[in-house]
This record gives sequence, C-alpha cells and structure tokens, in this order.
Amino acid sequence: MSYHESYVRMWRPVSSLAVSILLALVLACGPGQEPTPPPTTIPTATAKPVPTATPTAAPLATPTPTRPGPTATPTPTSVATPSPTPTPGVQPKKGGVLKQVYEVYPPSYDQQFLSVQRAYSYWLPKLYSNLLVNYEGDQIDCEVCADWHLEDGGKTMVFNLPPGIKFHNGKEMTSADLAYSLKMLTGEIDGIVSPRSGVVKEYIQAIETPNKTQLKVRLLRPSAFVPKILSITTSAIYPEGTTRDDLAKKPAGSGPFILTKAVPGAGMTFERNPNYFKPGLPYLDGVEVTVLSDATAQAAAFLTHKTEYTWATPRDTSAQIRDQYKKLAAEKRMSSVRVPTVCGISGAWMVNSKPPFNNLKLRQAVNLALDRDAVGKVVYGNEYVEQLLFFNQGFYWATPKEQIWNIVPGWGTGAKKQQEIEQAKQLVKDAGYPNGIDILQLGRTTGWSTQSMSEEVQRELAKADIRTKFDLSDIATHSQRMVDANYQLHAFTYCLTTFDPDEAVGQYWLTGGARNNFAYSNPEVDRLYIAMSSEPDPAKRRALFFQIQDIIVLKDVAFATLPHEAADIYWWNRLQGFTLGFHYFFSSGLWRQDRLWLQD
Repeated sequence: MSYHESYVRMWRPVSSLAVSILLALVLACGPGQEPTPPPTTIPTATAKPVPTATPTAAPLATPTPTRPGPTATPTPTSVATPSPTPTPGVQPKKGGVLKQVYEVYPPSYDQQFLSVQRAYSYWLPKLYSNLLVNYEGDQIDCEVCADWHLEDGGKTMVFNLPPGIKFHNGKEMTSADLAYSLKMLTGEIDGIVSPRSGVVKEYIQAIETPNKTQLKVRLLRPSAFVPKILSITTSAIYPEGTTRDDLAKKPAGSGPFILTKAVPGAGMTFERNPNYFKPGLPYLDGVEVTVLSDATAQAAAFLTHKTEYTWATPRDTSAQIRDQYKKLAAEKRMSSVRVPTVCGISGAWMVNSKPPFNNLKLRQAVNLALDRDAVGKVVYGNEYVEQLLFFNQGFYWATPKEQIWNIVPGWGTGAKKQQEIEQAKQLVKDAGYPNGIDILQLGRTTGWSTQSMSEEVQRELAKADIRTKFDLSDIATHSQRMVDANYQLHAFTYCLTTFDPDEAVGQYWLTGGARNNFAYSNPEVDRLYIAMSSEPDPAKRRALFFQIQDIIVLKDVAFATLPHEAADIYWWNRLQGFTLGFHYFFSSGLWRQDRLWLQD
C-alpha cells in the first residue's frame, strides 16, 4: 500500500455538492483600431507532437461555472480563492489613467503563445477577449457570447455570438474567428500548441460553425476543466487568418483598451476602446505600463502610487518591505488578501529521455541529495510550503505535510537526511560515475529569477558528488530550450493557471503535453489521466490523481519536487472594482481591467 493509499482513507466524506452533473443553461454577457507599434520579435516555436492519450473516456467531472449557464457541482478546493467585497453604496467613477509597473516586456502580441514569464500575463489581456472570462473566485462568465448551453449529455458546448462585436481593426467578430482561435490554441493551424491553453486539445473532438453566430465545440467527454482553461488570459480570440508573424508586429484583439504607443523594453500606453462591446465599460480612460525589473524599485513604485497593486512573496520581496505592507494594511490604508500559491510547483527538473537523466538511479540520486528544509529556508526563509505535485498545503489535491516529511524519499530531516545523502552518493556510483558526475544546470539571465533556488540546488547536489555548472540563457532562448527539452537539469518554478489536476497532469506529464518540457512519457500515467479526467466523483478523482502522483514522484522520480510559497496581494484603497479570480496571474477578468476604476 502506498503512502497515498493509506491517507486517502483518512479524508472525511465529501459533501453532497460533489456528487452529480447538473446540466442547465443560460448566461449573459455583453466591440472593439490598431496602431503599429515597434515590437520585438517572438522566439521561434518548435511544434510539439500532439499528445496521444490513447484510451477514450467516460464522462468526466463537473464544470466550475457558478452563474446561470451550464452549471454543475463544483469540485472541492479546500482553499477558496478570496475575493474582496466592494464597498457598499460606492458607484463606479469613469475616467483616470491607471499606472502600473511590470518586470519584463513581452516579446510579441501573441497572447496565446506567451507563457514562460509570468509578467506576460499582465500586459496584453486588456487588448483581447475570450469565449469565457473569470473575474471573481471560481465564477466563469460568458464574454463574447450572448448565451451558451450544453447538449449531448454535456459533450457539446454551444456558444451563440451576438452581432456587433468588433475587433480593433473594425472587422466584425463571427463564429469563424472563434473556431480559428480555438484551432490556433490547439496547434491545428500552424502546429504550435499554446503552452498554457493548449491542453484543451485533449478534450476537443470537433469544432463546428453552423452559421456565422454559432460555435459548437464537441468534446470527447463532458468536462469540468474546459470552461476554466478557456477563461484564462492565454485563451485569447484573434481574427480568422491571423498568423504568429502578424502578432509579432501588432495586436489583433477586441478588448476594452487599444494600444496607442509601444516602446519595446520600456512600456506601453493603452486608451479606452470607444467601441467596446460591454456597455459602459471600461471605466478607465487608459492604462500606462512601465518596465521596472528591480524588485526594490517595484516596491518603491507601489508605495508612491506609481502602480496601484502588487504582490509579495518571501522570494521576491524583502521582509522589511512586506512588514511595511502589512502595517499599511492593518491601518486600513490599503487592502490585502493571501492566496495559497502564486504559481504551481518548484523543483529540480531533469530531461527524462536523454543522457544522463534517462538513468533512473541518477534521478533518484538528485532527489535524495536535495535537503528540502535547507532549500526552503534559503529561498523563502521560514515561510515555505510543502508540496509534491503542484499543490500547496490547503488545496484539496495536496498531500498533507505529515505524509511528506521523513516519509517521501528526499524529504528526510536530521539523521535521515544524512542517510539519504549517502544513498545518493552510492546511486551516482551505481549509475556508472564512480568519481561523481559533472552536468550543466540551465538558468536564465533576465526575468523573474530563481537564482537563489538554483544556487542552493547546486550546493546541495555537490554533497552527493553531482557537480553542476550554470548554463545561462536570455529569457527567449531559455524559453525555447525548455520547449525543446534542450537541457540537463533546471531548478525552476512552473505556474498552473487553473489549479486543477487535469491541467497539472495533462499539460506537464501527459506524453507530448504542451508543457511537458522533461521528455517524460509513461503509458500508465496517460491511462490514469483519462480515468481521472472522466471521473465525476471528486473523492475518486483525487484518489486517481494520487496514483498518478505516486508514479511520477515515487516510481519514476521524474523530477525532484521542492518547497514553494504562498503570496499576499495588496492594492491601494483608491483602486476600486479589484477582484481576484482563481489565479492572480492568469484569471482573465483581473487583467482585462475593464471593471477597475479610481476613486479620486
């Protein structure tokens, strides 16, 4: 019996909310010139093989939307995404320019493709629209559709598009644009799968346009996950025929703001779209975004109102600055909320199918050598959080920390850790390296940094005669090397966008998955993924996820998981309409910014 098999039985029964799929309908929503700013170029993407999850499926779990529309029982999350409550009686005020600072300038206007640097999610969503949008909590709303409903037992999603939605270039949006955008996400147009939204291809059987105002998406099985992935920032809609080369030069959206100025590497200026299809929105006259890469300078910008909201974690914000934020929040001068995680998982990642890490013993040695407590304290101080496969403590899908420390290999402490290091040394020898091994450790020179993690991983591995030399790349080259699995070992943090196990497995561990940057493949994981995705009972679905986790983490030792972090979000009280969806970085509603307004 695995350690998961023993603890799954300890969970209390799930409430009756998680038992059956309820199909209903309806959901309402409510367009959109184009400058030619000088852009930088997008890195060339190498098309990945389309994942083949061979088994076909039975019906899967329930969608998460909570407004009228196709509804179903939500999957338990244990940690509800907090959303601030609007001030009662306060009416939105039109006008004003929102100023913001972000750390990295996007290399193109291709919102579907941008993925590796989290800051890319901040810049462009205000230029685009989605089929579905997430503003608050787990709530999924229709965005460009007048209504949508489910047919064929939940296996067909039907979207009805109202007339009059226009792209910024004046073209009216039709169902052909919606279909084209979905096909572009899944790699059907040019072979390039969206790194974050492309997992939707594992669910789509056919995309149909019965007429110019209706889109039908036929699924392999009813899905709880598809509405969520279609509501993240990278599931953007483009006009039919748009190419990646087009998007390297200018945006092609229908969102609430129009790009009026772009200075590559420095900033962008956006103005209200006078033809936006949502009546009365946006409230703001415009948005000004400036590149500011230094974390201390970003904090200073926030404290002087050069940006109205920010986030803080132990990794990127000093204790002194975080204490200052907490004090201002306690004095009610700003608002704050804690989210259980800002990304997904930190780890030492190894390319499983290529030398030297196609050798299981060497992967086991890396896993055993790393002192998680030491890494956690160096990177996050005493505020680190335990996790195994993408889920921090508190998530419904997380392994309790009592089931990790001194139980999961590599998570030993004290004398047990020393024993693990000795085991790691022997495994290196058994793998054919009696004098130890020298390997290259991928890193990047710009962007949100994992430098402290990388350096500590290097120190820890040296204890087991695994000597690493840093192999640094600029962010674009780094991104392409990850896509190509062109590296040996990498200490890095990956971000989930939905915090759903379908994404955690389908994107990262499925054979040929869009973000399977580790050349990992196991037919049993592929099979269990289909079973998990098809299971309507949350408790059974969780048990299947734990089976998958056991294979990846324990049996195959496909990577060495590391501690992660939670985050605090802060915003000044003058900023109104600020709500959080299921993810701070990837929920489209927050970064659409059409509902934000300034009180003074």
